[in-house]
Amino acid sequence: MTRIFQTLLAAFILAFAAAAHAADPFTVAGVPVDASADTAIKAQIAATEQGQTRAAEILIQRLTLDTARASAGLAPMTIETARTLIRGQQIGNERRSANRYLGDITVAFNPSRVKSYIEANGLNMISTQARARLVIPILNGEAPNAENAWTEAWARGGYSHALTPVISNKEASGLVSAQDAAAGNVDALRAAAAAAGVNQVLVARAEGGAPTYQIYLTDIAIDTGVKSNAGTVIANDPLRGASQAVEGLENGWKEASVNLAANAQTMVVSILYNSHDDWLRLQDAINGSAQITDARLDALSKDGAMMTLTVGDFGRLANELQFKGVKVESDPKIGTYLARNNYRR
Repeated sequence: MTRIFQTLLAAFILAFAAAAHAADPFTVAGVPVDASADTAIKAQIAATEQGQTRAAEILIQRLTLDTARASAGLAPMTIETARTLIRGQQIGNERRSANRYLGDITVAFNPSRVKSYIEANGLNMISTQARARLVIPILNGEAPNAENAWTEAWARGGYSHALTPVISNKEASGLVSAQDAAAGNVDALRAAAAAAGVNQVLVARAEGGAPTYQIYLTDIAIDTGVKSNAGTVIANDPLRGASQAVEGLENGWKEASVNLAANAQTMVVSILYNSHDDWLRLQDAINGSAQITDARLDALSKDGAMMTLTVGDFGRLANELQFKGVKVESDPKIGTYLARNNYRR
C-alpha cells in the first residue's frame, strides 16, 4: 500500500525515498530448485518453472492474510499465472549434470500486476514494511557469527525482502556474545545494531539439531529498549526454521496492519524535530505505517510541521511507531504530536 505526502516539495520527496532501508517486498529471493529430466535443458526448464511458481506462491502469501486467502478460496498458483506477474529473475548456486539441475532462484515481480491479481481474487494487498531488523542467530550456545547451519540459513533466506525485513550480517552479529544476546542485553546489542545500520534486532536462539530444532525468538527495539517475545518455532531443518520465524513476524505485522475503513479517523498532528535528518526519519515512519491511509502536509518550518492524517486505529499506530523509534504524545498547547524518541523541546 503506497503512502504519499500530497504536497511535499520535490526535494523532500527525493530525500524521503532514499531514506528507506528495507529491500523490495515484491522480490522473492533464494528459492531452492531441484529437478531431473531426460536432458540437462529440460531439467533446467522444469527447475525454473518450479522456482517461479513457488516464488509467486511465497509472494502472495507475504502480501495477503492467511484467513483472507482461505475465505476467498484462492486457487493454487500455476506457472501460467506466475509468468504474467514476473518482471525479472536471477539464478545462483547453479549445479547441473546430464539430467539434473539445482540452484537458488530470485524472482522480481511487477507490483501493479500483482496488485491486480490480488484484487481480482477479492483480497486486499498489504505491502507496507516494518523497519529492518538484524538477526542474531545462536545455535546451541555458539557465537552468533559461528559457521554453522543456523547462521547459513539466515544468510541464504533473502529475508530482507519480507514485510518484516530481517538482515543477516555476520560481522555485525559477531559484535555481541551469545550470552548477552540470549539475555537480551540491550547495551551489548547496541553495537551490533549500529554496525548493521538498524535500530531493532531479532535474537533467534536455536537448540537441538536434525531432525528437530526448537527456536526461541525475541524481538528487541534498541532505541526504546522494548523487548517482545516473538514466539517459538519447531522445525526439522534450519532453513525451514528461519522461514517459519519470518512468517510468524510477518503474520503479526499484517494482523496489526489491517486497516478497517469503519474505524478510520482524520486528525491534525504536529511533527516535531531537531534536525532535517529527524524530519526525514519521521517521514519514513509515517510513510511506512499501515495504519495511515492518507497523509497531507499542511505547513512546514525548520523545526516542525503540521499534517492531516487519516488513521485506521490510533492505538495500533502508536504501538507501531514506538517500534520505529517514534513517540506519540499530547501537549495542552499543540495537541497530539509525533517526534523521535530522542527529541528535546
